[in-house]
Amino acid sequence: MFHHYAGLAIGFILVLLVACGISTRSSNIPPLPQETLPIPVPSLDANKVNIGRRVYQANCANCHGANAEGAPNWKTPDADFNFPPPPHDDTGHTWHHADKLLFEIIRDGFADPLKPDSPKRMPPFGDKLSDEDIRVVIEYFKSLWSRDSREFQWRVTNNNFQPTQTPSH
Repeated sequence: MFHHYAGLAIGFILVLLVACGISTRSSNIPPLPQETLPIPVPSLDANKVNIGRRVYQANCANCHGANAEGAPNWKTPDADFNFPPPPHDDTGHTWHHADKLLFEIIRDGFADPLKPDSPKRMPPFGDKLSDEDIRVVIEYFKSLWSRDSREFQWRVTNNNFQPTQTPSH
């Protein structure tokens, strides 16, 4: 019977501590910072989208398709297990990547990261396109994505540039 009352008393004290806001956290450990508010997805600039479409047509459409639909059977690897050029609309995976990575792939080209020393599957365009040309091509890609895809990609882009929060010791 004594254990029953002791258990109730301990439970009651814990409820009071929580209700009164008394923290059991050690006073020398600061609370973790609150999560930052999401930055709203920026609106697309119609002028940049149109310029990006023209730059894309002149430089990218030959491999990725006139409407960014990708090569036929882009999900099927060839005999060397290389994949054809993917689409840049919602059916592809471009929207999974941060702006920084998209920019670097267009500027520097792309080789299979799982095959060291493999040839570039996509040639670099940094010597042919200006930084602004690359940015407007990415703006054009964004115009091809659904709202959900744009929101996802924007979160990835913002997380890519934010430092990881580490609690102090």
